[in-house]
Amino acid sequence: MAADAPVKMAWGYGGSAMQMEGGWNQGGKGPSVFDVAYMNPATHPTHGTPFRAADHYNRVKEDLGYLGQLGATAYRFSVSWPRILPNCTGTPNPEGIKFYSDMIDEIRRQGAEPFLTMYHWDLPQSCQEQFNGWQSNQIIDAFANYANVLFDSFGDRVDYWLTLNEPRANCDFCMKQPQFAPFTSTSEAVFYQCMHNSFLAHGTVVKNARARKDSATWKISLPSITDWHDPDPGATATSYYASTLLQVEWYFDPCFRGDYGPNIKKLFPLPTFTAAEQAMMKDSCDFIAVNMYNSNTNGMPALPPGESAPFTAQEVDDDTARTYWPHPRPEGVRALPKYLYDRFNKDVVIAELGYHVPRSQETTYAQSIQDDLRVEYWRLNAPNLISLIKEDKVPVIAMLAWSLIDNYEFNSYEFRWGHIAVDYFDPVTGKVNTDKGSLKRTIKSSAFYMRDFFGNNTVSPFGTKQVKSSSTTTTSAATSASTGAAVSTAAQASTTKSSGASNLVAHLVETLSAMMAGILFL
Repeated sequence: MAADAPVKMAWGYGGSAMQMEGGWNQGGKGPSVFDVAYMNPATHPTHGTPFRAADHYNRVKEDLGYLGQLGATAYRFSVSWPRILPNCTGTPNPEGIKFYSDMIDEIRRQGAEPFLTMYHWDLPQSCQEQFNGWQSNQIIDAFANYANVLFDSFGDRVDYWLTLNEPRANCDFCMKQPQFAPFTSTSEAVFYQCMHNSFLAHGTVVKNARARKDSATWKISLPSITDWHDPDPGATATSYYASTLLQVEWYFDPCFRGDYGPNIKKLFPLPTFTAAEQAMMKDSCDFIAVNMYNSNTNGMPALPPGESAPFTAQEVDDDTARTYWPHPRPEGVRALPKYLYDRFNKDVVIAELGYHVPRSQETTYAQSIQDDLRVEYWRLNAPNLISLIKEDKVPVIAMLAWSLIDNYEFNSYEFRWGHIAVDYFDPVTGKVNTDKGSLKRTIKSSAFYMRDFFGNNTVSPFGTKQVKSSSTTTTSAATSASTGAAVSTAAQASTTKSSGASNLVAHLVETLSAMMAGILFL
């Protein structure tokens, strides 16, 4: 699909510290709850550990170079709380501050707008030991203190902030039905309190930010994963999983309306906000931030299209089975943001959107590079994003695809969401959870599709910005050549023009990029 005129929307990728960085004991970082939990596999069996991950900590410039190479105009990343404050609070770690400061400068040099996520589940073990982490309301002040360190350190170069990624998933998967660290509880009451503390931590951070003199350009939100259901049983649903309305009342209403919606309060005995807390929470999100994966539309089968039945029994390891997720019908990509915009009348950031190719279809590194099913996913979904803006008039600021590179999915490397392949495959056994892969990078077919589609159909609302750093001020567009991506200056320019390039030039750039990426990252 080629739009008559490009829509104003930034596009790019996302990732998180714990899933990408590795370097768990480098640069002054303290242990996270994941680090501690997986030190003893007998206590918490896992399909892979986070200690090395994609080694992004040591390859950050290489990885960020792909943003410029592919023409991305936005990038979402998360800061590791224990890398900044190893002891939960106290004196910041200068090596951690420098790491993320350099990262932000590099993102901007590559021509992308940084979207900083403060927390993506890697809680400092010190917070857990001191007061039981998110179970305790002491987490609110600790998180606010951490956020102030981030504002002080990066607020001169970051305008878009995401406080806590998916509070429901964090509290659910780490507590209520604990699959991930810190494996603390199976209590419904603790689950609800964890969610409540997450909202209050967000509200406190926003209140503090708005009181600062340097916050005029900052925009802050709270990203939540939400399913699209059509038809939606709404208030008659007996499970919030089955209703978009119930999810929105729980995940979004506190940020925009100051309280949980009436139907979710009838379903669960949720904690209550005081009048002062309601006033603080109301309109504490400057924009709608939604993570979208699951779309159930009239019982139609999941993607990839053309299959006779969805992937229902998706193996995780030789001896473990897991139902395939998500159910990514393309209708939801257009319908859910419009639903949220109609309800709250705020700009929209699609903070995560993506698809993992079923493991059974990617048993080798070569198969993971030629990700035809993900290309098909974007072929169906990307035009809906353009229609969402042009026809439905929904102001989508940015779309951040999950994820930039294949990464660690909290307890496994089996699920590859990335648009840059990372070689996790053991050269002897062919398995991916042994920390023995080469970690070389190669651009996938889906990334080239996205480069061409979004390059031709979008223009960034952020324009060309000056890279502000302590050492230099440089125009982003003039310095988008990557330090880690293998393209020439001329080829780089041809891939980042939003107006697109001729088919011949695009083919040459794609071929050269794939060849050189394989050579550079062996």
